[in-house]
Amino acid sequence: MNELEMHQMTPDFFKGRQAAGIHVDQQNQGGPVFDKENPMQQIGHHVDAQGQSAFRVFAPEKRSVRIVFEGSADVLALTCDELGFWQGACSRLPHGTLYWLEVNGQYYPDPASRYQPQGVHGPSRVTDIAKVPSHTPAWRGVRMADAIIYELHVGTFTAEGTLAAATDRLADLAALGITVIELLPLAAFPGERNWGYDGVAQFALHQAYGDYPDLTAFIVLAHQLGMAVILDVVYNHFGPEGNYTGALAPYTKPAATPWGAAINFDVDYGYGIRAFFLANLQYWLQQVGFDGLRMDAVSLIFDNSPVHILRDLTDLALRIGQQEGREVLMIAEHLRNNRFVTHRDGFNYQAQWSDDLNHAVFAYLTGETRRHYGNFGAFGDIVKALQQGFVLDGSRFERVHKTLMGTDGRLTQAAEHVVHLQNHDQVGNRVQGDRMIATYGRARALLGITAIFASPFVPMLFMGEEYGETAPFLFFVDFKDQHLIDAVRKGRKRDCAFGGKEPPAAHHRSSFEASKLQSARRTSAEGQAIWNYYRALIALKRSGALGPHDMQAVKVQGDEATQIITVQAPQTLAVLNFSADPQQFSVPAGWRLILHTDLEHPAASFGDRLPGYAAYIFSRA
Repeated sequence: MNELEMHQMTPDFFKGRQAAGIHVDQQNQGGPVFDKENPMQQIGHHVDAQGQSAFRVFAPEKRSVRIVFEGSADVLALTCDELGFWQGACSRLPHGTLYWLEVNGQYYPDPASRYQPQGVHGPSRVTDIAKVPSHTPAWRGVRMADAIIYELHVGTFTAEGTLAAATDRLADLAALGITVIELLPLAAFPGERNWGYDGVAQFALHQAYGDYPDLTAFIVLAHQLGMAVILDVVYNHFGPEGNYTGALAPYTKPAATPWGAAINFDVDYGYGIRAFFLANLQYWLQQVGFDGLRMDAVSLIFDNSPVHILRDLTDLALRIGQQEGREVLMIAEHLRNNRFVTHRDGFNYQAQWSDDLNHAVFAYLTGETRRHYGNFGAFGDIVKALQQGFVLDGSRFERVHKTLMGTDGRLTQAAEHVVHLQNHDQVGNRVQGDRMIATYGRARALLGITAIFASPFVPMLFMGEEYGETAPFLFFVDFKDQHLIDAVRKGRKRDCAFGGKEPPAAHHRSSFEASKLQSARRTSAEGQAIWNYYRALIALKRSGALGPHDMQAVKVQGDEATQIITVQAPQTLAVLNFSADPQQFSVPAGWRLILHTDLEHPAASFGDRLPGYAAYIFSRA
């Protein structure tokens, strides 16, 4: 069937189509025009109240929108309502049915596709998704105050790079003491390999990771092991290859982000784009069954509407949690130290990524003061970060954004801060993707992570650090457009010029393979010793003894002369030597040693000298 023949079709064409397995209901309008409280079933393919396959596509100002079924002469014409939503229904389509959107005579994948089996440029697939029941026996989710977060990239977490293979490792994470797994973005992106932040099909599980039964099995087992699973989502831009939303509606607007045009939430036809992303949130939380979302770079989501889209999203997530009787976690990557991100009168996230403690610890221990570390490097920065969360609090010039950035962290709650020693960005955006332990050694890495756990904030690990992984986490992509490949190469060379080295080629498969975790390291004697240390830290944190989530109860003192920081809680005392040299230190009476970073001598006692770059933890005798 050619495009001319398709344009010449009339509703009469559908008479008798039932014999081919498709029944078209030209009267079905797909429900209410716009229901902010329940947007999910109004976007893309879904099953309507009558049990039919229904489609709803936002494409204002288009002449015609139809569903064209791959390998079939059947076509479903959609009708347009006054807001620009095209809709129609037919008899229930079997799982696996491939289809295209035909818009003004041109074929496109569905931006709301649930699966792209042939990649982001291929046809979309009708997909039955079995939701993980939120009423799993005794499962009510994990509170933010109980979160020990583990950031995981599916493609490099195992040699296979699949959800099925990752599921086999969940018992290890539970044994470590992890309570929340954060998956880097799963939305379909071009090619096989990517960090996930170039997604273009926001509803579609990336095909290289597996299919929905694999994702369901991952979430179900995590719940059975007592772990929540949250998903990283990107609502600030679309990837540069395979984004077909512009053929339907103005999904982006002329406002710049570091990755291209910003999403249009507030200008021409912005209501339809809001509906798309609200539906996406509801889809991942309710239909797929995630326990929450981590939202990427929300400071680059621009919206001048009376109610900001970020507040609409967090309100919807809260309603879902209340309706289903479970915890739904919402974490923002804002990185502007704005206390209103988590304020109930602001965006109302439960927590936000707080980089200042990482930057302060890393800059001081390594001497690196480039890029974001240029705002740090003083001993007092570590003390302030441990005390208040925000070092950049509006009182200091911030060199990257060239402003007095931030607000007073003392006006926040401790559990509103997610802190880390390293994450995918802060490892992967280094020239060689090197981890702290690989470049600066085990002593400084363990000292740094002890400071993170001794803080009153919510700790997050980056996959592999729990056993001292030394493999890099490089930047990698798999674009097919040569112009994009060349642009990435030039951009990486420019961005990494400060390192004095050529960054590995992001589009070469070798960069992806080199970034996979190494099982041999995990099972080595040193790897096991580091793993045991992390497990002990996590157990202390989960008990509430180490770093309780109360900034008033955690007393931080720093000595510039010795470079020793003490972090005292009601039940524990952490002594951290940020000097390379041994330092004299007298432990106050009434404390006994329970954990330290001298892994070669686990039974060692403490005299009056603290080794260089060492951490010792004491409890009440």
